Amino acid sequence: MNSIKKQLKELEKKLKKADGYASFNELFNKDFMRKYTDFSSIEEFFKFGGFEVNTQEDYNNLSQEELDKVVREKTKFKTWEEMLHCAGKEEMVRRLRKQGFEVK
Repeated sequence: MNSIKKQLKELEKKLKKADGYASFNELFNKDFMRKYTDFSSIEEFFKFGGFEVNTQEDYNNLSQEELDKVVREKTKFKTWEEMLHCAGKEEMVRRLRKQGFEVK
């Protein structure tokens, strides 16, 4: 029984290390951008679209329609939300693998 408790504690520690916060550069790393977009960085993507994103407020004020338009034209996604979701999923899988989990 102690072995199971110990394993659960270890699992809890690993999951905490793979928390849900990620910066744009972590989410939209070079590998992700090259695989799914015509750009090598999220900064390049924003610059191409004429978007200035330096703060959370800048991001919150982006035109969803304009963002989706650039996403449709220059990525393998149809919407920004779809691109963001995929990036988040890939980052979480990367973090879990880094903690020793086998994730497909």
